[in-house]
Amino acid sequence: MPRLPEQQVPEAAAEYSDVSESDEYDEEEEQASALSNSGYGQGYGEWDEAVDIDSNMRHGFAEAYSSEEYLQALEKNYFLYWTDTRHERVGLPKPPSSDPADQKIDWRNRDRIRTASAVLVVCLRIGYDPPDIIKTDPCAKLECWVDPFAIAKDKAMERIGKNLQQQFENLAAMPKTRYKQYLDPPIEDAKKFCTGARKTAKNERTLFYYNGHGVPKPTPSGEIWMFNRQYTQYIPVSLAEIIGWIGSPAIYVWDCSAAGNIVSKVQEFSTKRDADLTREAAAAAAQGVGPDGQPVNAGPQIPNVPFRDTIQLAACLSHETLPMNPDLPADLFTCCLTSPIEIALRFFLLRNPLKTNLDLDMLLKIPGKLNDRRTPLGELMWIFTAVTDTIAWNTLPRDLFQKLFRHDLVVAALFRGFLLAERIMRFYECTPISVPALPQTHNHPLWDSWDLAVDMCLAQLPTLLEHEQRWLDSLPPQPPTLPDQPPPPLPPQPPSPYIHSTFFAEQLTAFEIWLEQGTVAKRRHPEQLPVVLQVLLSQAHRLKALILLCKFLDLGPWAVNVALSIGIFAYVLRLLQAPAVELKPVLIYIWARILAVYEGCKEDLLKQAYPAARSVDQAPFTYFVSVLHPSSTQQLHLPNVSEHRAMCAFILAVCCRDFKVGQVACLRVNVFESCLVHLRDEDPLLRQWAILCIAMMWDDFEEAKGMGVKSRVHEVFCNLLHTDPVPEVRAAVMYALGTLLGATGSSNPAKKFGRSIVCSGPASGLSAGEQTDVELGVAMATLKSSSDGSPPVRRELVVLLSSIVNEHQGQFIVAAYRAIADRVNRASAGDAPSSGIEGRTASIAASLTAAAESNEGPSNPAFQATMFSCMYQTLTQLTADPQLEIAELAQQVMDYIFDILFSSPLGPPARALLNSVSPDVSKPRVPPPPAPASIQREQIYARDPLPKTNGHSTPTTTGLGGTIKRSATALKSLAHLALEGGPTPAHSAAPTPPPGHPPSALRLNGKPSAPSTPASGASSISSSASTDSLRHLQARVGKPAIKSRPSSQPDSSQVDSIVAQLIQQDEERLKKRRQAPNVATAAEESPDQVFPLKGTFFDFALEYYKEPQMRATEADEPGSVLHNERVWRRQRNEAVIIKTQPMKGPACRTRWDEQIGYIAGDAVPTRIMFHQFEPHIISSDDKGNITVFDWEKNYRVNYFANGTPQNVPITTLRLVNEDDVALLLTASADGDIRLFRSYESPDQVKLISAFQGIAEELPRSSSEQDAGLVVEWQQGRGQLLMGGNVKYIRVWDATRETVVQDLPTRANSCLTSMTCDQVAGNIVVAGFGDGALRVYDRRLPPRDNMVRRYTGFHNAWVQNVHMQRGGNRELATADLGGQVCLWDIRLTEPIASLQAHQGNLTQMTVHEHAPIFATSSAYNVVKLWNMDDLSEPFSKFRNTSGGLTSSKGSSMTFLAFHPHHMMLGCASSDGLRPGSSTEHVGHINLFRMQDYSKTLNSVSTTLSYSAYF
Repeated sequence: MPRLPEQQVPEAAAEYSDVSESDEYDEEEEQASALSNSGYGQGYGEWDEAVDIDSNMRHGFAEAYSSEEYLQALEKNYFLYWTDTRHERVGLPKPPSSDPADQKIDWRNRDRIRTASAVLVVCLRIGYDPPDIIKTDPCAKLECWVDPFAIAKDKAMERIGKNLQQQFENLAAMPKTRYKQYLDPPIEDAKKFCTGARKTAKNERTLFYYNGHGVPKPTPSGEIWMFNRQYTQYIPVSLAEIIGWIGSPAIYVWDCSAAGNIVSKVQEFSTKRDADLTREAAAAAAQGVGPDGQPVNAGPQIPNVPFRDTIQLAACLSHETLPMNPDLPADLFTCCLTSPIEIALRFFLLRNPLKTNLDLDMLLKIPGKLNDRRTPLGELMWIFTAVTDTIAWNTLPRDLFQKLFRHDLVVAALFRGFLLAERIMRFYECTPISVPALPQTHNHPLWDSWDLAVDMCLAQLPTLLEHEQRWLDSLPPQPPTLPDQPPPPLPPQPPSPYIHSTFFAEQLTAFEIWLEQGTVAKRRHPEQLPVVLQVLLSQAHRLKALILLCKFLDLGPWAVNVALSIGIFAYVLRLLQAPAVELKPVLIYIWARILAVYEGCKEDLLKQAYPAARSVDQAPFTYFVSVLHPSSTQQLHLPNVSEHRAMCAFILAVCCRDFKVGQVACLRVNVFESCLVHLRDEDPLLRQWAILCIAMMWDDFEEAKGMGVKSRVHEVFCNLLHTDPVPEVRAAVMYALGTLLGATGSSNPAKKFGRSIVCSGPASGLSAGEQTDVELGVAMATLKSSSDGSPPVRRELVVLLSSIVNEHQGQFIVAAYRAIADRVNRASAGDAPSSGIEGRTASIAASLTAAAESNEGPSNPAFQATMFSCMYQTLTQLTADPQLEIAELAQQVMDYIFDILFSSPLGPPARALLNSVSPDVSKPRVPPPPAPASIQREQIYARDPLPKTNGHSTPTTTGLGGTIKRSATALKSLAHLALEGGPTPAHSAAPTPPPGHPPSALRLNGKPSAPSTPASGASSISSSASTDSLRHLQARVGKPAIKSRPSSQPDSSQVDSIVAQLIQQDEERLKKRRQAPNVATAAEESPDQVFPLKGTFFDFALEYYKEPQMRATEADEPGSVLHNERVWRRQRNEAVIIKTQPMKGPACRTRWDEQIGYIAGDAVPTRIMFHQFEPHIISSDDKGNITVFDWEKNYRVNYFANGTPQNVPITTLRLVNEDDVALLLTASADGDIRLFRSYESPDQVKLISAFQGIAEELPRSSSEQDAGLVVEWQQGRGQLLMGGNVKYIRVWDATRETVVQDLPTRANSCLTSMTCDQVAGNIVVAGFGDGALRVYDRRLPPRDNMVRRYTGFHNAWVQNVHMQRGGNRELATADLGGQVCLWDIRLTEPIASLQAHQGNLTQMTVHEHAPIFATSSAYNVVKLWNMDDLSEPFSKFRNTSGGLTSSKGSSMTFLAFHPHHMMLGCASSDGLRPGSSTEHVGHINLFRMQDYSKTLNSVSTTLSYSAYF
């Protein structure tokens, strides 16, 4: 619409009229009101009911808002928006954690060494005591629980040896160690059996046990004693010789007095032997090789494990003697190591101060077996294992714990016994020692739990023995048997009255308490974790243990590391064979957590699937396949079965990722079909992972791609891409389609690309034509997603298009050339470029439709050229994406396209086209914009900041302009073009504006914007990306300015020939890739290939299973810092509301000219906004920067860039999640929406999301006005309403990040202002440039949703339309002619109206709660009006720039009330900066009602006093 002529008032009279007390303020002009009700909404009862205009609330909202049910719903359902995980990092995976606890560890113990052979040397010589030991009388006698003096010597020695070997064999559950006993061996046999043990063990560990109770003590020089063959002498044996015979690796057990002498010497001799071997090996290497090529001296054989790493266990120190207590066995140390339960019970009974009916002999009669946990003896052994493992876990370093307690079963059992030996033998003043040395554990508090378990067992022992005896007595007499026959088996024993220990239940309870109340934030390892590992062996406690383990793994990757290091993996892998249904949910959760951190575990799930001769049903991964199958619903009685199926889909996706075995196995068991069924599931998480599972299945797997194409999965995906409401699902679809077209989902950095569907071989079952049709069809179907509101979707779109670029380089060379040629022709003809992605593709829509309707279809070359042109233009549009990361990614692809263009045969014609354009066109109209949220730190805290630039470190090089070049990186591929021309001359004059776009074409709210500088030129808001690209190309060429240049267009026939040649090269390249056997071969043939790009969404989605899901977020956890902050904020907010509500009455009667702040700046503030509760006032200026001030302390808090190009103003400022931690939303005139987190913090401000709200723009003439992008935010519904110079009001949903509704405006002029009901959000009121007002009801269908249209009341541009959030929900409108109206949308005419100013009205704003509004004139006069009495303003003043009078060049640019406080912000332009002819400056004045602080304090005192009554 043409702008209405302003009333011509003499300047002096106008100035005087608005500041005097003349009668002008009492005059009321008659309005020729004409209501034109078009009939929209007829028949809708709500709009035809009788209206009570005296109601306290307008528009009929009172009844709805007073509903108790509605108010409760509002109170409960308060959502925060743009706070999801994808907004934290723009959908990118987290960078690697610097915390060592989160780093991956080698928990598999790949270097483990088992004990293969054992030498058991017993030197007792029963009946002959060694000469250096004086034994007490009585003295300890028992050896291996045998009294050697109770039977014959030969029988006793034989029984001792047999018991000793059996005790050692019982150490490990798997009898893989070969034990050989040597009883009183002569010295001559020592070397033989030692070397024989090493030969048997090979490279494994050898155990050497030495019992020296019948020989003298070891010597300090390192000798132990044996016998001669006649047993007449003690013969010393050097430890150095034994070390040489046994070799390495080895473990030594020394059970003798003064064993410390042995330990120290073994260490000394081992170190020496390592040095000798190293020296001998070096000498042998120095001799070189002989004539036959073999070494002259082979040298010694160096073991895998050095001798210094030998493990030793010794009974006592060098000066100590073994205990001789007659109640203890003589081999106390050996008993602790090999029969810990018996000696532990004896030790408990000997220390028990209470009177008992037990004796020592009864302790050896505890019923049961050690390997049967259901019996008393087996349960004690089970508890003992848990206790000792837990003690070691909590006291030893992790690597030492792994070495001693997880690498070898024999070593682990011996060290468990050593912990018991340290406890018992220290009590008898004997100190066991070990190598490596262990910290003291004899006083660990967990030993008390062990004593309690022993006490509970022994308390039942008499009853158990009596029960067993009664059963034996009830048996019939057994027939006699021959001496060489075994006794007949006994019948089954009846159930024992044994009450099982509560140890494990108590430890699980302690673990549960730790999980609920422990110091999880500090990542302290729980003490009970080894107990949980042991509990998994019991069916009674297994389910609870697994549930607690799930909660622990939920804490994060560090918890997964801890659980795997304790040895949990083998247990959960074995449990996949358990048929119990109740274990499925917990096992699925555990495996999801493990695979999220350690993807390599997929090999364990699939190792049984091959070879193919073995049934695939035997593989552990089928455990998850069965749950994912749709028919398993009846088998899984779970309330959240979809969530567990999503985890199964994730597990199977990891199994397929970069693992051909997993892809083939999953394809064989119909995982593909199961995922397709779940695409219709209601759970978005299941849909997302079903899609990603398919993506991993067909990633670089031709057979799966062929199956998917034949099943039309790609068509289903394309439909989901535009219909699914969840952004993560749409991003997953785009990621899956990218893998179909050649992008790789591999986690291997070395693998850069996969095999595209168009390059698939015969295994796919598709012809070359079918492959091409699928590829191009998918690519075209995804182009619409370039306007998707979710950055991850757009990022994956760039990845997908990069794969098309890689396969069809010739087609994109042609598309780029034709785009340059088209732009050159337009520039030569003086045509204005189209703007917006819809406008830019409109020119090719007709040809695309015609080609699609042809019989040839996609095989038509013209059709293919049109499609590639669409893809090229979409990539061009993505380089202007408001999200910087996406723009830079798209720019990489565009750089590559231009690189291959100018290195191709079309390079010279392209240069010729560029050189044929006028030099003026070569100058970029718009400099590259600064990065969003970039900071000029030195100017933040300045008292009177006057930044010399636009607040950012703007690159000095010319870029691609306002819509294409978003980074300082230039088109590196064009650098060589500078060789053809000289240096670029300095541009001293402003470029000539394009025809049809005068310098004042950009107007905001009906007024010209600040004049553009000569450097920036005068351009329209939306500049063409192709135009700016062309300008940049020419600028990079650096050709000299030539006044007249003859037209040198390339020969069309030559170009056509080159185009055909390039397309043919594409076909040959594709044919060659189809014949390549695999991707590795293709990679070898193209070593320099850099495209396609690699998608990141799978890694981002995978992090969901690394983050806590079973616990409430920290902000929802009572007592947490974030929760306390949130509670404080809500209390603060309520206090502000309660304190300011009583001020609504005085605010309508008091003057408002008390100035409390003056904020000057280096730019003109165009928009200002107050935070409801924080003391922040936010302003945007004409340079595209955002400033945050603290109005209480009167200083600047932050100053950063919005990221828009110059001359693209910020048209709207809004705060999202204002009741909590607010996000700043900005809308710019080019249609972009940006959201900033921590906008008040210079160190943490960050752009969290950005998208193009309205991509297209209607053509307009130079006389038309444009209000830019008008945005309204509905916090209650989480939706953005936006409009402008378009035929609709677009509704974006913040949760879906997509368009949910388009309301037709049914207007012929642009939308200038918009407001809506902030509670229910159904009513939308819009003002337009022709003065019309329209009311829309979003609940009605599109044909009927315009329910009111008011014309004739405003005859000029509607400057503002505003409906109060609180109060009476007053609706006020104002136009530039000065007319202000108050409305009730149920009526057909305004409730009241007035002529606010005789001249032009520049701004109008409404207080959200008080019944007041403010207006300003062209002469900076501000008036405040009471809505209940419009006869005259109750306050008026002039908004000055700090002096007595304002500058004549100043004008009001914006007005804003504080939502709660009685405060008004006035932004003004002060004209040119002194001494400058281009830079404009402005200021912000802050006013409030007089005596506001005093009145507010009195109200607060009254409220505080009334609280006591």
